[in-house]
Amino acid sequence: MPDTIASIVKPPSLGYRHVVALIGFASCFLINIQRMSLGVAIVAMVNQTVPDRLADSNSTAMVCPYSNETKSSSAKQTGGDFSWSSQEQGLVLGIGFLGFFFATVPAARIFAAFQARRVALFGSILSSVVTLLCPVASELHVNAMIVAQFVRGIGQGFLFVSLFVLMANWFPRKERGLLSTCVISGYSIGSAVASAVTGYICDVPELGWSGSFYIMGGVGIFHAALVIVLLYETPQDHPKISSTELLYLSDDEEKNASNDTPKTPWRKILTSIPFYALLIGLLGQYWCFSYFWTVHSTFLGTIQHFPITENGVWSCLPFLMKAFGEYSSSSISNWLLMKKYVNVDVLRRTCNSIGCIGFSAAVLGTYFSGCNGSMSAVTAAVSMFFTGVATAGAMITCIDMAPRFAGSLSAFLNGAGCWVSFLLPILVGAITKNKLLEEWHTVFFISISFVMMSGIIFVIFGSAKVQPWNFVEEEIKKDINSIELNKQKEISPQSISVLSNNHR
Repeated sequence: MPDTIASIVKPPSLGYRHVVALIGFASCFLINIQRMSLGVAIVAMVNQTVPDRLADSNSTAMVCPYSNETKSSSAKQTGGDFSWSSQEQGLVLGIGFLGFFFATVPAARIFAAFQARRVALFGSILSSVVTLLCPVASELHVNAMIVAQFVRGIGQGFLFVSLFVLMANWFPRKERGLLSTCVISGYSIGSAVASAVTGYICDVPELGWSGSFYIMGGVGIFHAALVIVLLYETPQDHPKISSTELLYLSDDEEKNASNDTPKTPWRKILTSIPFYALLIGLLGQYWCFSYFWTVHSTFLGTIQHFPITENGVWSCLPFLMKAFGEYSSSSISNWLLMKKYVNVDVLRRTCNSIGCIGFSAAVLGTYFSGCNGSMSAVTAAVSMFFTGVATAGAMITCIDMAPRFAGSLSAFLNGAGCWVSFLLPILVGAITKNKLLEEWHTVFFISISFVMMSGIIFVIFGSAKVQPWNFVEEEIKKDINSIELNKQKEISPQSISVLSNNHR
């Protein structure tokens, strides 16, 4: 098959595809600063006073002792404004993911009626306005806060799923792994910034925990302005893109088989083994970072007794490590692909496997750390580094499998992942209702089992090859009609052969 334009044309080293990657990064950054600020702030919002259970138990390991340095500061922070139970806290932390899921259900029809750019803008504004209203909702009732978090999740669901459509429109296959990973790394940077900043804000009397919601909501309004000014739906829509970059981005044959958007072939997708392997692999990754999004700060505050500012600093470290894992793995992966040392399929499964094994080993290290707060925080950070490595695996495989249906696939897959994020804090709340270290050990072993199972299934049955159902029957029929027309015009057999090969 002859060389494509993308293999001949040398694109600009910095182009508008990188602007889209920057907006995507900012979108993921926004989603997680709003999520993570809640995860840290709730430690200051809720009365975390724990009865002394050492007198009622023969085990001295069930409750970690306070150190002399943290005893007085921890005593101050346990008296929060609200007396929410562990189950109610779990629901507040997890309900946003359920809203995220319900936003992804109608995503395919919404994208058909509106541009992904407009959907992203709506999601950004909705989630930001609701974040600004969270302090008022908290004062009203815990149920009002639950509703607010649910609506925030809806807005973020619209924003996130629209990103996959935009990435499929803008990112060429050779650069897709690197650029997509850079976008998704916004999650890690956003979580790290939110953790550190929220802990500090909560410790400032003039701001307190409510100040974190006002600041994170304001950041979202600024993000919406960036979307309005800088983001375009496709390269063809951009008024200032260079002709060289436009040619480079337009010649992506597995994506541009037709100018029309066909119906998503759900019947073929739902009978595809690689699809189910991808689903399970992605659920394992959701479990990894959902733990840190939602309940890790609670573990540091109630078990290791970290003061709120120190809690925020230690909570941000895992996400910095995750970002380092994402950038390093994506850079190495991109180099390996450009040098043609490995193919995309092998690379995705290898990265995912390394991530799952490394995460599980590090969580086991957290178990053995016991009441050593610094050691458990370090092992948690190491576990998130390997989660970052796995980002170049299952997390972006749906774009490789079917770039033409990336929006629909990401909506379904990430919608399913939202159920993991929704149920995890509720499950942890039920397991750790007595705030004992042994209860958290149960959480650690459940995490190891689930993540390893997902990694094994993905490496055996997963695939990053473009699936046959990416080229739907309607498009093949159109090309057959085109061939017949070309025959009438006496087009050369070689041209017809090239056209038919596009669907092999």
